[in-house]
Amino acid sequence: MNKVQINSIEAVILFILYICAQDDVIAEEELEQLALELPLLQKLYLDMYGEFIDEDLTSLTKAMAKKLIAEHKFIGSKITKEEKALFAKVLTDPKLQDVALISARHAASADGLHKLESKKFKYWLKTWG
Repeated sequence: MNKVQINSIEAVILFILYICAQDDVIAEEELEQLALELPLLQKLYLDMYGEFIDEDLTSLTKAMAKKLIAEHKFIGSKITKEEKALFAKVLTDPKLQDVALISARHAASADGLHKLESKKFKYWLKTWG
C-alpha cells in the first residue's frame, strides 16, 4: 500500500476497499458493486487526467482487498494518524476525493452500510467536504 501513486486510480480503489473493510470483511456484494463501477472510474480518470488505464482493475481490486484484510490495517473504530496520513497523501485532488467517496458509499452499502464503515466514511466526508 505504500507504493500507491498519488491521485491514481489505485489510490481511489484502495480508499473504497478501506471503507468496505471496516466491518472486518470485504463482502462479495461489495466487490461486485465495485466491479460494476470500475469502467466508470476508468472513464472519469481518462476525462480528468487524459490517461487511459489499461490495467486489469478487477484483479488489482481483488489483490488489494485480500492484502488489506490480511494485514488488518486501518480496520477498527479508531481513525489512526497513519491512515489519516496515508489517505491525505494519496488522494489530494478534490475531484478524485469526491469520486472515491461516492464509489466507497456505493460499494460499502452493497451489503448494508455497517456502523464502522459509516463512521470512517463520515470522517472523510467531513475532512474532504
